[in-house]
Amino acid sequence: MTQSAAVLGAGIVGISCALELQRRGYQVTLTDRRGPGEETSSGNAGILSYSNITPLADPSLLPRLHRLILNLDADFSMHYPHLISLFPWLLRFVLRCRRKTFLHDGDAMAALTLTSIDLHRQWIAEAGVEDLLNQVGGLKLYRHQATFLRDELERELLERCAVKHTLLSADQVYQLEPDLKPVFARGVSIDESVSIRNPEKLCKAYAQMFVAAGGQIRRAGIQSLRQVGAAWEMTTDQGLETAARLVVCMGAWTPELIGQLGYSNPLAIERGYHTILAPAADARLSRPIFDVDSGYVMAPMEMGLRVTTGTNLARREAAPDPRQVARVIPRVREAFPVGDVIMQDPWMGRRPTVPDTLPLIGPAPHHENLWLAFGHSHMGLTMGPITGRLIANFIDSSEQPFPVKACDPARYL
Repeated sequence: MTQSAAVLGAGIVGISCALELQRRGYQVTLTDRRGPGEETSSGNAGILSYSNITPLADPSLLPRLHRLILNLDADFSMHYPHLISLFPWLLRFVLRCRRKTFLHDGDAMAALTLTSIDLHRQWIAEAGVEDLLNQVGGLKLYRHQATFLRDELERELLERCAVKHTLLSADQVYQLEPDLKPVFARGVSIDESVSIRNPEKLCKAYAQMFVAAGGQIRRAGIQSLRQVGAAWEMTTDQGLETAARLVVCMGAWTPELIGQLGYSNPLAIERGYHTILAPAADARLSRPIFDVDSGYVMAPMEMGLRVTTGTNLARREAAPDPRQVARVIPRVREAFPVGDVIMQDPWMGRRPTVPDTLPLIGPAPHHENLWLAFGHSHMGLTMGPITGRLIANFIDSSEQPFPVKACDPARYL
């Protein structure tokens, strides 16, 4: 008899969980209020970088903590009405800004990231969407030598985890990307980084593989959960549904749902924005760049040059505040020849982040037949496939590929 499972949330994490469970022989239903990949997963920078192993709680933040709190730096903005409710999260975050903790958490991030990118490559080939893959690499760029030196611990972590990277002088940066304007003093090439030319299309390609193999996708908003014996009953805006096994992958909306079961909210919501610019005539950018001093990432995509902003800590449903986009566009124009802004209304997404940056992946601490996969912060796209594999291993009691205690939901719930 075929075993069944339900997955809530059709972002990249939920799609990956559904696809991996299906490959283990489960009949899977994937439910979301929107289509596959149409929420937070659609609007990121599209980077599947081997360097995405860096915890956000970096000791280098401490000397400029006052600047961050006062919203003086381009890569960070805090919504002050949210400050009091966010204080417990911020305290836990700041306490992790230590060298030993940074390296410990980075080791766990590396185990997730490096394996997941290899899985992405396999799935992209299976889905037949190799045209979405840009394999040129990625550049982290510094306008000032002092900022480059500030990231020394990050580069130590890259060495420790055998992430191939190359330190670049200004001349070497411009040899790789000759159309960049001469504002950068140093750079780091992440040599084997790849990027996606349209993240939403990638999500939909994976979802199509799932449907083609017999999976079901339902459009419905999840309102509540209730355990009935060993199974789960879900109230949706389309009626009642039941599931023998339930995986919740609803990103920033997960705590609201599982809070009904008595679980606490471990998240801060990092809202991020993006806009699309056209490159100027005859200007070409071959790979994503991260302008560290200016707080933006610019990535060449099918629709133009996507410019994403840094962190904006705010309540999940606070009104959009695209001032970070307005602040970075002049900095983009300083760095690269760009033309018109194609997207007049900036896109906004919600990145669910825990203090140690590591996602919550595993069984719910106090309920049977319930598994959780959320809190991926900036790395949801990168970590989707490995999250799916870990969840499937938990459900069918398979051996995990590496120690997974660092991602145990019980550490925060």
